Amino acid sequence: MKLYSRAKINLFLDIVGQDPLDGYHYIDSLFQEITLCDVIDMNKASEDIVEFEPDSELNKNSTVHKALKLFKERFGIKTCYSIKVKKNIPIGSGLGGGSSNAATVLRFLAKEYRVPFDDLLEIAKNIGSDVPFFLYGGLCRVSGKGELVRKLSHKLKNVYFLIICPDIFISTKEAYSLIKDKNSVLTFPDLENISLITIDFLKKIVYNKFQKIIFNNFSSLGILYENLKKHLKAEIIFMSGSGSSLVAVYDNRLKRMKDFLYLKRQKCFKVFMAKPFYSVS
Repeated sequence: MKLYSRAKINLFLDIVGQDPLDGYHYIDSLFQEITLCDVIDMNKASEDIVEFEPDSELNKNSTVHKALKLFKERFGIKTCYSIKVKKNIPIGSGLGGGSSNAATVLRFLAKEYRVPFDDLLEIAKNIGSDVPFFLYGGLCRVSGKGELVRKLSHKLKNVYFLIICPDIFISTKEAYSLIKDKNSVLTFPDLENISLITIDFLKKIVYNKFQKIIFNNFSSLGILYENLKKHLKAEIIFMSGSGSSLVAVYDNRLKRMKDFLYLKRQKCFKVFMAKPFYSVS
């Protein structure tokens, strides 16, 4: 069975506090699922096998291993699976690839064994902070430590993305350790009186608390950001998650295509075209 494990971007990301007991941070964020995806081939097998293409350390210990193990233990499943993940979403890019992989496997297993969504959600919370979001997908407000997810009915209108991924790995743990101010002074965007989110509205709300801090600590990423602002025709450019991916936002496919071809000629980083994704289910 071929499954599509899609990435996410953070249109708004604030750090609003920290749990004094476990040290995990509280966030308030607007997540958008996008069409950039890994492809997972999952089939029954004589033993559990998880493989990644290209080959990496993920073959030994990954969110996919954990999702399969926890699901089988929770529901007493004896059937084994061969899982092959073709990675297109760069690792350590702030696009949630690992969390998406885990959620995609969980959704497949839940359908196979008719497991209620709430039970699936409990497993997801024990794998990673972004995994619950990927069980919902689309556009969601995500808060708490990532476990509080509210799916929104809003849609992005005439919005197109370029996802620029330099060869810079930023661990989520390291990024959070750089945050010194744990208190928020911002308010989550007011979406009450709109149904369609336009470029003009995005210009008002796009925010990432990590961005300035990461640019200060990873100067090459900050320099790339400034160069992209000078040379691209994008309406907005921002960092997703804790980095290192940068998102360029367009209201016009032609402008995006011209910039895509320009960036491909640079051959300095990976670049993908993407758009918002909304599940039909």
